[in-house]
Amino acid sequence: MTECKRDVGRPNNGLAVFGLLFALAATAHAAPSTAGCLNVGAPDNKISQQCETVAASPSLKGYEAGIASYNAARAYLSDAAAMPNASGQFVKAAELLDRSFNRLTDAALLSSDRGTLGFSKKEWRKWQKAPLAGFRFDRSLAYANALEGLALAAPFAATTVCSSQQDCRSKALMRLDNEDIAAPFAPRGSAQGDWRYNEFYFRRGVLHQARGQLTDTDLAIENFKMVLGSRRSERKTDASTALEALALEAADENRARGGMSLVQAIKYYSVALVARPSSGRAHEGLGQSYLQLCRDVTTSPAQRVSDCLSARNAFDAANGLAGTNQALVYLGLGESLSVAAAELAKVNPSDGNVLLYEQASVDAYAKASNVDGGNAEAQLLLANALRATQPDRASEAYRQYVAMELDYPDWIAADWQSPVGPLFQQKVSALSTMDDRRNVAEAVMAMYDTRSMSGGLRKDISLSVLNAALTAQPSLIEASLKVGRLHLLPPTNWTAANAAFLNVVGATGGANGPPAVGREKDRAEAFYELGRAEALKSSTDLRAQTSAAGVKYARDAFSLNGVEARYKKAACLSYIVTFKPTPADPGNASWCSGVGGADGQYLLGMYFLRIAQTAPASRRNALRDEAQGAFIQGKGLVSQVAGTNTVQVFESDWPKAPQAMSIATLLEFGRAKAIACNGASVNLALSPSDVSAAARQFDFFQVGSCTR
Repeated sequence: MTECKRDVGRPNNGLAVFGLLFALAATAHAAPSTAGCLNVGAPDNKISQQCETVAASPSLKGYEAGIASYNAARAYLSDAAAMPNASGQFVKAAELLDRSFNRLTDAALLSSDRGTLGFSKKEWRKWQKAPLAGFRFDRSLAYANALEGLALAAPFAATTVCSSQQDCRSKALMRLDNEDIAAPFAPRGSAQGDWRYNEFYFRRGVLHQARGQLTDTDLAIENFKMVLGSRRSERKTDASTALEALALEAADENRARGGMSLVQAIKYYSVALVARPSSGRAHEGLGQSYLQLCRDVTTSPAQRVSDCLSARNAFDAANGLAGTNQALVYLGLGESLSVAAAELAKVNPSDGNVLLYEQASVDAYAKASNVDGGNAEAQLLLANALRATQPDRASEAYRQYVAMELDYPDWIAADWQSPVGPLFQQKVSALSTMDDRRNVAEAVMAMYDTRSMSGGLRKDISLSVLNAALTAQPSLIEASLKVGRLHLLPPTNWTAANAAFLNVVGATGGANGPPAVGREKDRAEAFYELGRAEALKSSTDLRAQTSAAGVKYARDAFSLNGVEARYKKAACLSYIVTFKPTPADPGNASWCSGVGGADGQYLLGMYFLRIAQTAPASRRNALRDEAQGAFIQGKGLVSQVAGTNTVQVFESDWPKAPQAMSIATLLEFGRAKAIACNGASVNLALSPSDVSAAARQFDFFQVGSCTR
């Protein structure tokens, strides 16, 4: 189309979709001649809406009516570009274009048979010189302009042309469905082609993007890629911008869905990088998508390592780019490397990259913690990463996390010599979510644990820190247990200790309720500590004793967690030191059975000695023989580990009990006592000091005498 202006059929910023504007050069139509109405390549100043009247003339041939209708539509579209509400013009333009296609089809337009349109030889020669391919292109895009103009009208109103925005765009796309429209303008060989090639594919991409049906995203992407792959420069910037925005939107939606949609998210983030390789959002999104796969525990360790490293690479690429959240980039980098190290250790523990990844993870968290003046989440992750290898540094990171989260830099003195003040509770109460409160509580606990490993904390400091954790999360089991144990230290606060342990009982099902699922061990530990508190309150340095409540607590602990040897010992010893024969309970060995090993046989032997003390005379010798057998069997179990330099000792865990001593010595002493109480002589191969120490143990647990 030698006379066609390049702006005809190209976008105008007045009708924007993702930066696309459907422009038709707006010109003044001051009494233009109608002669141009029949001209295939009529310039703008030669056409007007009067061409509509020309097109309706019954004297016109079909192809002439088709040309005149198209030129009339051009005039309506030109006027529409300068009007705030041009729905009427778009409707007229669309109707005229429909008429144009009916009177002069594309097939007839480009037919190689002059008879198709009834041309004479002279007319045919002139027709063949006309810019027919350009006419087909311009008319098709003009139709797309008209329908997109209707789709963009605010508010949208259904018309005879299209019933909905989607209908308008679908009809426009149907008209642009044939890629032959753009084919004459494609680059070939050394030829660069024509601007219309890029315009065609860009306009199709925008229409697909705006319509938004299930397949439109991928179709829009294909069309935008065609523009970017062209040798022409026109529309490349627009296509790049539109493609990046579209791909990022699709990628973000798929990432939010997670699961199998992450594969699609990765595809679309990669498309966005085709549009703009320096897209920070795309690199970061790609990293976050791979990070989600990296966390997927259902995949193999090797696959997780691969996904983690892909995340690492994406975050590395995003580092420092515009549009990224730098803190999230470093956090993602830290997590991807941390998980990669853990999973690689499963695949090949000796791989040197395990340590490298771990250190790189710590470095990334450290950088994240300093972004924009400090990042609380990063401080928490840094602390967790350092906890096992650098407890002092981890403790400081936990302190900084709490300070940032609460906006309370001085919540605890840097030297830890001052208790946590009352303002802490106010700051915690102001936290917006329970998750935040839980994180603060767990951080305070972790900080306390790391600091406690080095010791040197005053009791009041320890209690204030632990109570700070409980302020943030009252149901924090470990904190309550530690508070209770601290209160049992001199000066003992029985009430506070019991309250702390009962707090655990309450958090794990209540005093009389069944244990909460998964919290049986915590509940058992609370009962065990309550039993120890009763034993501590009742015992002296010379004699073990406990209350009826203490016996019940010990038994409750064992019933909840029978595999824990401490609980079985406590239950057995509480029974021994409080046993009083009754017709209902003449003695029950089940209390002291099942501990296992030499310790178990020692406890069982003491049980039989205790029962024999008050049993009828007719049963005493037999019970002492049972005791002797248990002690002898225990000695045999001790000998199984002979040859090592380790001396097995018996740890009773009973408050105020004599110092732990060799289990072999205790078993030998018990054997001798059982024999001696039966009135037989015995050769005891122990030193006087060993005999004295063993006797204190037996006396403490009230089995030192043969009878009561």
